[in-house]
Amino acid sequence: MSAPSPEYDYDVIIIGAGVCGAIAAAELASCGRVLILEAGPDTADRMDLVASYARAVNKNPGSPYRDPDGDKYAPTPDNSEGYYVKDGADSLPFKSTYVRRSGGSTWHFLGNTPRFVPSDFMLCDLYKKGVNWPLRYDDLEEDYCRAEEAMGVSGDHDQLQGLLQAKRSRPFPMTHVWESYSDRVIGQRLNGLVIDGVKVELLSTPQARNSRPYDGRPACAGNSSCVPICPIQAKYDGTVHVRKAVAAGVEVRTRSVVFKLEADDTGKIQHVHVRSYEGVDTVFTGRIVVLAAHAIESARLLLLSELPNSSGLIGCNLMDHLQGAVVCLAPEPVYGFRGPPTTSGIDHFRDGEFRSERAAFRLSLGNDGWGRTASPADVLKKLTDAGIVGSRMRELAEWRLVRQLRFSFSTEMLPKTHNRIILDPDPEQKDALGLRKPRIHFEMDAYSRAGMEHAGKVCEKIFKHCGGDEVTITVARDGYNAAGHIMGTLRMGEKKSDSVVDRDGRAHDHSNLFVLGASVFPTCGTGNPTLTAVALTYRSVRAIKAALAPESAVLS
Repeated sequence: MSAPSPEYDYDVIIIGAGVCGAIAAAELASCGRVLILEAGPDTADRMDLVASYARAVNKNPGSPYRDPDGDKYAPTPDNSEGYYVKDGADSLPFKSTYVRRSGGSTWHFLGNTPRFVPSDFMLCDLYKKGVNWPLRYDDLEEDYCRAEEAMGVSGDHDQLQGLLQAKRSRPFPMTHVWESYSDRVIGQRLNGLVIDGVKVELLSTPQARNSRPYDGRPACAGNSSCVPICPIQAKYDGTVHVRKAVAAGVEVRTRSVVFKLEADDTGKIQHVHVRSYEGVDTVFTGRIVVLAAHAIESARLLLLSELPNSSGLIGCNLMDHLQGAVVCLAPEPVYGFRGPPTTSGIDHFRDGEFRSERAAFRLSLGNDGWGRTASPADVLKKLTDAGIVGSRMRELAEWRLVRQLRFSFSTEMLPKTHNRIILDPDPEQKDALGLRKPRIHFEMDAYSRAGMEHAGKVCEKIFKHCGGDEVTITVARDGYNAAGHIMGTLRMGEKKSDSVVDRDGRAHDHSNLFVLGASVFPTCGTGNPTLTAVALTYRSVRAIKAALAPESAVLS
């Protein structure tokens, strides 16, 4: 490892110790002195986090990660209130959350890692909707393979080869995670069903979950608590690469909230201002600065820094996958609640000519009863409210619970500049470190609503075809459930007039600033974003290495 240039403290400063920041750090460790600055606390003992979740009365994705200091000085939003400020009566509440701690939001992600499909990168060209990406699927295919290897993705190569024109050049690192019993039942009952001219088939869902021991981590043992925490780390999380980065010589500073990036007259980021939980400010310098703080915090930091914004798009085009669910009682016991919450899905509606009129969607078949729609406790409450107790209650509850089935649908959004984060202008809306909170405006358009409506009807047809009873389409009162897939806010593109970063993640306005993560997505497709974010990280890492090379003129 070489010494940093004498005029800089570090060769690379990375803001955020989530999956993208950690992988970048591990890859760049050999290029010089690398520092990760993480706003949240350090990684606690995994079993302590599991115990925190077990003790929590209100169980949600943030329950294991409660930390008195972290919750105060680097808040982790649990819901749409408190940390987020809703922007006016015409805005929907923004419901998706994230984790601010070493390892990032992969601590509580489900683990599904489908690739985007080729058409997702050309939405405007193909369907006159949204915008195009500045790169294509083929530009990213090898990096998809690298991402699958790094995270340890289990999948069925032959089943997914060429699906929706998405070619694969390598098999998955591991064979697919075994399907649940309910997957088998529904798969058999589909029996050639055709909807919208498409033969409906269940396909194994690629997931960053070990189907065998891999990279020093055990195989999935079916603990069923993937969201919010895998107790044995069979599911990948960003701490895997935090550890690898540290072992390679990377320095990690947690409890370090970056609140300002300062540029010189040429636009290069000259100083990184950091505030500790104790309120002590420190300034670092780096040849390269990498922003990997997730879509909300990355945009918030650039806004706090009051840096040039040539496109006017910093914070704009916020997206999530809009979700709903359809539930039923299966005609036979399917025995859910065993193994991962989902292992199979239906991908055939992720693309088609219909995208010129309505949004695409992906379906996941649940292995967790009725999921968020109704818990087993809700079944017991309805029975007791009806005066049914004792052995009869047990009999009826058992009969229903072993038959519960759920499809959830994740629907794409189009990028809209009015869906955005800004800094709240109210001087009272500041966090404990005196930094302005994010104010979020979020709306659904008719395109997404039409996609959600059609997704519900498709699920309804499938369950009725399979003999389901009490088939019910469920969506939140305000029209959507959140996926936790926060995308956009720092869009990539070819021109600085209509994007924030280029195809390598380099900021148009700052030659030594790179942005990693789903914040750079121009559109959101229907695939869970983590794998694509990691694939883009490998692309950015190559550009950063080239910029750090002695012969490079990029930073001159």
